[in-house]
Amino acid sequence: CACHRLVNVMEHNTIPSLTLCVAVIIDLFPNHHNNHHRNTRHYRYLPSTEPHKENQDDLSITLKFAGEQGDAMFAVYDGHGTDGHVCAKYAKQRLPKSIAKHIRQRRVQRYQADLKAAGKSTKGSWDPSSWPMLDVEDYEACCLKSYIEVNKAMHDDDAVPDKLSGTTATAVSFHGGRMTVCNVGDSRVVVGHRLKRKPDEEEKVEIDNEEEEEKVEIDGGYGASHAYPMGMPSFAKKSGGELLALPLTRDQTPYRKDERERVRKLGAEIKSIDQMEDREPMHDNWGDLVLGKEVDIHGDPPRVWVKGNNYPGTAFTRSLGDRLAEDIGVIAKPEIITRELTANDEYLVVASDGVFEFLTNQQVIEMCDQCENPLQACELLVKAAYDKWLVHERRTDDITVIVLFLESKHRPKGDVTGTTADMVKNPNAMYGMDQAASSKLLTSEGRAGVRASAAASNDTSDDPLATESGIKPQSLDEIPETNPN
Repeated sequence: CACHRLVNVMEHNTIPSLTLCVAVIIDLFPNHHNNHHRNTRHYRYLPSTEPHKENQDDLSITLKFAGEQGDAMFAVYDGHGTDGHVCAKYAKQRLPKSIAKHIRQRRVQRYQADLKAAGKSTKGSWDPSSWPMLDVEDYEACCLKSYIEVNKAMHDDDAVPDKLSGTTATAVSFHGGRMTVCNVGDSRVVVGHRLKRKPDEEEKVEIDNEEEEEKVEIDGGYGASHAYPMGMPSFAKKSGGELLALPLTRDQTPYRKDERERVRKLGAEIKSIDQMEDREPMHDNWGDLVLGKEVDIHGDPPRVWVKGNNYPGTAFTRSLGDRLAEDIGVIAKPEIITRELTANDEYLVVASDGVFEFLTNQQVIEMCDQCENPLQACELLVKAAYDKWLVHERRTDDITVIVLFLESKHRPKGDVTGTTADMVKNPNAMYGMDQAASSKLLTSEGRAGVRASAAASNDTSDDPLATESGIKPQSLDEIPETNPN
């Protein structure tokens, strides 16, 4: 079997008062034998004669990132297309190094500028311990530049056949007391945030803790001692209010109205395979599906095509690689968000769509909450995702997950914005949707109604689901939408 298992557990002190305990698992289970065309939600045409072909997921964990003792970067890469594993490995090897390079360069530039402004010599300025931390704008600019740079390098490298292959690249990095998330594709980052319990609810804590909750049994015999000989540390359960799953990325797919409109302006055509093969009427009533709050089990998704042709058929709108699709808007320009973690943030999950295809963000975070440590959470998530795949399809996708258990004492002062706590005030703000539209969309009746109405009308002018959406990229305007070469 070509699949493999990688487990790693570590503790790492990042920003002051924040400790991460990390576990990762990649492809714990073999792929199902009836896997006729892998990653069909990514590309339409893939070989059907290789049910055991190489795992196309990859990941990277870099501690002391960019030479800074307390920094770290965690990333997942989900390859697609015949040579997706090559693209994912290339991104794993190049993207962290590229981001680290630009961060170091920018920090020393800032330090030299400060010295010159103070009338001091810049001699000896290459001492990293003296460099200032970057602000949000500078750090995000470094990340942006690296995504574009690695994508171009992938195109230019003859050893990486990325004409009809590519990879997602979803990265979380810690720097200067903040967490920056960059994303292209449909891998995902979710944080588990515990609401503060109201004073009049404190007396209910003991009763609540005694209630029995249905749990998914962990099977497979992969105990924590397997990867942590001295015994995996257990984390005490935190009392408090409701545990919320806050998405820090939003899948970049044609389900998003803003992404559909963007690629269409560059000549793309949006339709599903069922529409191409006349099994479903042509329509554009895809709504603005919020993947992560609801799973899509209603057939083939909308895809991106060269107008009048049957390629590339990607079910995503951004990626690294995919050279042929770049001219119609499938770009490497990431969406970036920066937030401060707070004392109420307990879990952080970075995973490929193999985890999230049939599990909601909330289900994933609640499973983490059932576990005593991140390794146990990884094993539970992988098994649950694997089982869900076999319920809904005759195959499984590659499954990769990084779980971080967070121990933070950080409490932002005053009216500090840009924290995960701000997101709790309006969870739908991350999706760019109002509550009414979100509620209607996220019911099976509402989703089915969108498809059912397609035969009658293609007019979406009065459709409450057709609203602008998505995370607003920051500091991205200077990057062209297509490859100038």
